[in-house]
Amino acid sequence: MKKTVITATMLLGLLGTPAITANAASSANTNTTLELTENTGPTVPVDPTNPTNPQDPDDPDNPATGNTGALTLDVAPKTFNFGSVQTYAAEHTYKAVATGSGYQYLQVTDNRGTDEQGWTVTVEQDQDLTETSGDASHVLTGTTIHVPAGTARNSLATDPTAADSNLNATVANVTNTSGAVTVFSTTAAENAGKGTSVKAWDPTDVTLTIPKNTAKPGTYTNTLTWTLTANVSS
Repeated sequence: MKKTVITATMLLGLLGTPAITANAASSANTNTTLELTENTGPTVPVDPTNPTNPQDPDDPDNPATGNTGALTLDVAPKTFNFGSVQTYAAEHTYKAVATGSGYQYLQVTDNRGTDEQGWTVTVEQDQDLTETSGDASHVLTGTTIHVPAGTARNSLATDPTAADSNLNATVANVTNTSGAVTVFSTTAAENAGKGTSVKAWDPTDVTLTIPKNTAKPGTYTNTLTWTLTANVSS
């Protein structure tokens, strides 16, 4: 009987225990901050067949410009060399000689913010090819330097070794009167030309055309200027 009373008391004690309720959730906040500044380079030369890779070894025929900024022209050919060739009374076209690497190229890097889109590279002659010796230097008036279209590639493309359809690699026929001629540019596609872009060509596809009754034996030179400009927003 006594045992029964003890058991009943224990049961009553368990039934009388109050229910335990879960506490309300607690939280805290952490702020994230970041300041982005422009990447002003310079950008080293890259492999024109795969612009995700650096140029290795260094290519003296396509040297770095050392330009700095968020939008830069990083590489341009050192020279268009047409070698030692014969004169013709008739109009004649000469091919440039090959380079050690087998290619020439332009390289542009665009690290600007997404609010700035598009760029264009032009090329122009400072003068007609002019004889470098003699009291009355002869001028090859009316000569045309032909820069081929080549192939454009971009480091951010899905396949950086393939031609990038978001870039325009165009032929440029440059004369002393043509002024600046577009040779490389972006399309209207969003983010076209961001990252590093190259336009590469076979040096022997560069040609020089001298008009009839113009050639005279001698050594001639002039300078080509490549200019990169940001596209103006509409």
